[in-house]
Amino acid sequence: MNMANENGFTLVELLITIVVLSILLTIGAPSFMEMIKNNRLTAQTNSLVAAIQATRNEAIKRGTGMVICSKDPDDIDCSGDNDWTTGWIVFSDLDREGDLDGDGICTTADDHNTKECVLRTIDGIENNSLTGNSSNIQFDPSGQTVAAATITLIADDCYNQQVRIITVTSQGHTSVAKDNCPP
Repeated sequence: MNMANENGFTLVELLITIVVLSILLTIGAPSFMEMIKNNRLTAQTNSLVAAIQATRNEAIKRGTGMVICSKDPDDIDCSGDNDWTTGWIVFSDLDREGDLDGDGICTTADDHNTKECVLRTIDGIENNSLTGNSSNIQFDPSGQTVAAATITLIADDCYNQQVRIITVTSQGHTSVAKDNCPP
């Protein structure tokens, strides 16, 4: 029998391959987990920024006040709390008081002109905290805000620069900055 024609791996070659793969996985797994956490932060940040920009655009388009606010976890209403982790809602604010009057349900085109209507409801985020310096952001018909706002997203088990600061200026412009984790 000729051994030179046999195909396959020897036990030593297989063990060396397993050791090399184990070392690579040990080195790469923490970086991979950090990448997943950073991607989750980016997605959550983008979701809120898109909702803020849509609220501003609706205010300009409709020529009326619009509000995005932290959501009450038990109801379709503003929570009045600076904790945005439970989600947020976008609604028309005809009286420009910053709160939702009525049930917010609009079924006809005329409803949108005569009562405050919820346009969008977004459920809360998971595995991170989201707090603001205000419970809502109000836009006037020109797209400007009643007051500038800052909302901070912090990753659970924060590491390195896993903080996102979302700022809405009084002109209605939104920006996002990375920051270091709190001590």
